[in-house]
Amino acid sequence: MDFDIFFSDYNIKCFVRDDVPDLYQFCKENITYYQYLHLEPTPESLIHELTKLPPKKSLDDKYFVGFYQKGVLVAILDLIKGYPNEKTAFVGWFMVKKSLQNMGIGKKIFEQLLELLKSEGFEQVRLGCVKENKEGEYFWRRNGFKPTGAKYETDGYTVILMERKI
Repeated sequence: MDFDIFFSDYNIKCFVRDDVPDLYQFCKENITYYQYLHLEPTPESLIHELTKLPPKKSLDDKYFVGFYQKGVLVAILDLIKGYPNEKTAFVGWFMVKKSLQNMGIGKKIFEQLLELLKSEGFEQVRLGCVKENKEGEYFWRRNGFKPTGAKYETDGYTVILMERKI
């Protein structure tokens, strides 16, 4: 996927293990998200996230990227191509820097992501939203996502699946 064509306002970087300190600092500033998960971010948990995959997917299908402006990490995205089917992209994570939230950055990035996915032949996007995360659910609904009716329980929280057509 060529992110640079669709995100000219940002420098896009695919995260690798050496980027964990920057990713950790970013996640520590977004503590509200972690409160819904009943965890705290750790370097070890972020290393795990860099390679976490759904069944039957490989790292070739995964894009864990950072969006930088003037050297500052402003957003992160974890995207899996072709999951749960070949015409669907799955967003594992999407997070905007805490101090930049509610300024339209997330909406703009996501609109550009949808253009990129459409150009790649995807027809829909799916994600999981922590049920208790009303701010996150509001963001996704405002951006055209609807609950599928499916949900699953984890240790301490419920995830609702949401989708939107591209």
